[in-house]
Amino acid sequence: MSVLPESTGDRERPVLHAAGLRKTYGDLMVFDDLTFDVAGGGVVALVGPNGSGKSTLLECLAGATPLDAGTIALDGRRSDPSSAVHWRSVFGILDDFTWLPDLTVADHILLMASGGDDDAVGAALEAFGVAGLRDRLPESLSAGQRRRAALAAARVRPWRVLLLDEPEQHLDADGIDLLAAELTSMATPDRCIVLSSHSIGLVDRLGCPVLDLTPSERR
Repeated sequence: MSVLPESTGDRERPVLHAAGLRKTYGDLMVFDDLTFDVAGGGVVALVGPNGSGKSTLLECLAGATPLDAGTIALDGRRSDPSSAVHWRSVFGILDDFTWLPDLTVADHILLMASGGDDDAVGAALEAFGVAGLRDRLPESLSAGQRRRAALAAARVRPWRVLLLDEPEQHLDADGIDLLAAELTSMATPDRCIVLSSHSIGLVDRLGCPVLDLTPSERR
């Protein structure tokens, strides 16, 4: 695995810039003085053992959990993670992805599609190999099928920064290969992706730099 490079400094302005991020829970320091950039077209993988702060960092970047300190900038402009402007630019498929029991898979994806494009919904589900599930209800799906359908939302919901919490969960080997290919295609020059992962295979398949959140005393 490669290591996340230093801040780009005077080089091309990154899509996502995080500076001095700190998050605590009482006396527990989750991370402190965390600074990194993600350039356009870039994918960065957060790695480390359970409890190292990967999910918490993603939640903070998404605005779902408040930071104790630090700033986040999108395209060179400081962004308030609690603002609607931030939420329009940052899309997270995290552990709390919501499935409403009375809506079909297609209904869920259509809610996120820009302009309500049913063709785009069909193409997104096809890309992740779940087109045949479009009229099914969430409770009838396996965990792997729900994961693929949730990931399909990233193809229709507009975003500049995509945040994924262990997207390889419940996917078989073919699913991981498909996921890597789709993420590579979605990381266009004006967008970037940050994901957490325990899958060395996925990270290697993406060929992306990593940000290791393992506490220093455990390295």
